Amino acid sequence: EKNKHLSIHPLHDRFRRTIEVLLGMIDGTLHHHSELNTILEKHAATKTMPSTSTKQTTTTTKITRPALYSTTGISFWGGIDPLTGTVIDQTHPLVNQCITNKILCIPSGRGSCTGSQVMLELILNGKGPRALVLRDVDSILCTGAIVAEEFFFGDYDNDDDDDDGGECQTSQKMTLSSSSSSVPIICAVGEEVFMRLVQDSSDSLTIIKTTEEGAGEDDYDNNIYIQSSSSSSSSIGGNGEMITITKDLLKLKDTLPESRSVNDDNGVGDDLKSPSSSSSLPSEAELLAMRTIRRVASISGAKELIPITSAHIDAVTYIGPGGLEFAQRLVELGGKVKVKTTLNSQSCDRRRWKELGVTASLARNANSVGDAYLELGCEGTSFTCAPYLLPSRPKKGENIIWGESNAVVYSNSVIGARTEKYADYFDICAAIVGCVPNVGVHVEENRAPTIVIDATELIQDHLLPSFLMRGGNTTTKSTGNDDTTTTTTRTFMFQHGFDSFFPAMGWTCGNLSEGGIPLILGFDCLPVGTVSDDNLKAFCAAFGTTGSAPLFHMANITPEAMGDDRISEMLLSFDGRRVEVTKKDLCESYKTLDSGRGDSDDIALVALGNPHLSVEELVILSKLIDNDDRSKHETVRVIATLGRHIQSKGDELGLTQKLESFGVQFINDTCWCMLLEPPIIPSNPKSAILTNSGKYAHYGPGLTNRRVRFGSMYDCVEAAKSGRVESGANESIGSGGSLPQWLGRSFSTRRLVRSIKYIK
Repeated sequence: EKNKHLSIHPLHDRFRRTIEVLLGMIDGTLHHHSELNTILEKHAATKTMPSTSTKQTTTTTKITRPALYSTTGISFWGGIDPLTGTVIDQTHPLVNQCITNKILCIPSGRGSCTGSQVMLELILNGKGPRALVLRDVDSILCTGAIVAEEFFFGDYDNDDDDDDGGECQTSQKMTLSSSSSSVPIICAVGEEVFMRLVQDSSDSLTIIKTTEEGAGEDDYDNNIYIQSSSSSSSSIGGNGEMITITKDLLKLKDTLPESRSVNDDNGVGDDLKSPSSSSSLPSEAELLAMRTIRRVASISGAKELIPITSAHIDAVTYIGPGGLEFAQRLVELGGKVKVKTTLNSQSCDRRRWKELGVTASLARNANSVGDAYLELGCEGTSFTCAPYLLPSRPKKGENIIWGESNAVVYSNSVIGARTEKYADYFDICAAIVGCVPNVGVHVEENRAPTIVIDATELIQDHLLPSFLMRGGNTTTKSTGNDDTTTTTTRTFMFQHGFDSFFPAMGWTCGNLSEGGIPLILGFDCLPVGTVSDDNLKAFCAAFGTTGSAPLFHMANITPEAMGDDRISEMLLSFDGRRVEVTKKDLCESYKTLDSGRGDSDDIALVALGNPHLSVEELVILSKLIDNDDRSKHETVRVIATLGRHIQSKGDELGLTQKLESFGVQFINDTCWCMLLEPPIIPSNPKSAILTNSGKYAHYGPGLTNRRVRFGSMYDCVEAAKSGRVESGANESIGSGGSLPQWLGRSFSTRRLVRSIKYIK
């Protein structure tokens, strides 16, 4: 009353709810204080507000749990064991911590789209966190929880004769270790509150969740209050003060219109809440998929849906029984995809699993997941983590839905197609419905860079001088369709190990981007032919492990950042952060990726093809093997994964036969991130695996519990012949490792170029 000159009445309901919660904390129940209501109604009398006389039902959930904090996002897939809830990402600050029944405070997820699958399995196994307090909204983690509610704990079975008390038929097939109460509370609090929480790092947090039904149109009926257990904290107010009010991301109101609103220039679209424009009704699978899409869309505040031209399904990986039941349920309910749909790598080679030593139980489960997606209408010969190598590759500007983090980053950045980093399960739902929310990088203005990462000085002072000193082509501008120069440059680059620069830089730029879309400067300083599609593939895969953005721009390399005028326009309109990549940054990244260095340089396995190999990589691999007449070392296995389409091309060119004669073993349908058990990986836990993949070097140690070394394709071939990783680089990084030659001493590029020209 004393401050009634202030315009507080639009918030009167929130004030009233806050005081009710505080009263409820005192005596354990929520009160409707009549005098308080009278005062607040007096302030609201002249405004159109929800009536306080409306019958309301208020429920309150209060939880206090131990809290874990990190300012580094974590990929739930490859980062958390779904059977135990333990953090297994060896590069993460929370490694070996258990998140089960705790409040996990992280900026967001990162990396793999399969985080939603791991979230589902954690929930079904009763091993998930009790709450997730995020800095940023993360629809991937939310999708896993939404699928748990809709498919496993929700009443979506419309058979009137089936009185199962609200549980779906799926739960009758599975033995669940959990109930709907194991679905975590998920909220996002923003940068300021998140940092205050981290700085305080209270041993435990209290979360109070209130839900008020019948509160009218205003969205004040789903509140989350977060309270610290610290009694002496100055950073958040101390004495257990309530520090924020936010929303449970799983309980948001639907932001889409009642009918399916599809923004389609051709007028295509139908209503999935009523009979479709065709003569037949939508299937139960289509209705359930649409309900899932609507819930995920509300997290981003989407107002409309847009049609897609193609889909790539990441959820075909077998993570646990929950994902299998999900896919089979869609089949049972009559699901069929509406657009051309390819499949990501599954968990075993569908045709040769037995000869590869895969257990019958894993093969049965893995192939059952694949079979379910084939019944949904997906293409049967895809099964690749590199769908951009298929003939069905999309075109610039097309709206698509692709899962698999490397493919998402590649399609947006290198092709210029448009897809968010969509969660597993959401991908197949969208393919069944044929549309996605019109949000994120589907929208032109959201594709603008939000951070500038400048690698110009690093490339000019380290990589380019090293390249020139070894006789590399110095031409930085195209002089036409000079395929010979380009091929020669690429072969030279692989022969001298420069290809490892790209995954190392991708991993670094993902870390430095802090969730934003970067404009990366400096790569156009490199000679023509250096920044090939394969090197961009390696960059994208590594960027996708540490970055959460689905897109980057590379000046004068990627299609949306071509030309000095376009780059200048981007920079002039940019008001975000600028960071410079230093030699120290790249050295630290290389050390992290080469985490398996130790007392022994011996190698038991060379792992190639993550992402799947291309035809050009088969050519380069063949040339590197032909450098001398040494044969493969008898103690080393060389295994490469690739899609069936590429293997067929390799067969036609005689490449695969030649490589097989050297001792290379090819695997289809799956990829290294799914090949987790002996005999494919070494049975000795002390054995070392060498890879040229930044993605596998990142995830491999946690997934396989083996030492993983990182190097170039040249390093991989040398190790295959000698049985060990060769040293001899310019600088040691300790513990049996060394930096590559291109990260040696600094040079002045300009002086070096003048000297070389003078000598010539």
